[in-house]
Amino acid sequence: MSDGLKIGELADRLGVSRDALRFYERVGLLPPPPRTAAGHRLYGEEDVHRLELIRRSQHLGLTLDDIRALLLLRDLPEQEACGQISARLRARIEAIDQQLSTLQAFRSRLAEELALCEGAVPGSCPLEQRLMNAAELSDGRERK
Repeated sequence: MSDGLKIGELADRLGVSRDALRFYERVGLLPPPPRTAAGHRLYGEEDVHRLELIRRSQHLGLTLDDIRALLLLRDLPEQEACGQISARLRARIEAIDQQLSTLQAFRSRLAEELALCEGAVPGSCPLEQRLMNAAELSDGRERK
């Protein structure tokens, strides 16, 4: 019996795909594991803990760069690591707030356009006319 988990065993244990594990290794989130004489990857408990941290971080919406930075903090004193984690989370919240603001503006614009379409007389949709005119201008065609 070998020490460690093969890739399929680890994938099943954590509910991830083998491709995901290979991807984490390829992007540096998971160190290359030792291999058996037959070339099979063997993962240990440290890899299990690392992958659990990666999965929890992804569920929080953290990026791969965020996760990579968090993994580097594991060797720091707890207070210093906590401060850096807080800063990373704060930055992520700010990025999400910006995305929400952008999406809200986009939604408002779509709602305005929808109201124009729904209030139009059948056969004379103002949005359709504007879209067609914009397409003609971008194609270099003249408007009628």
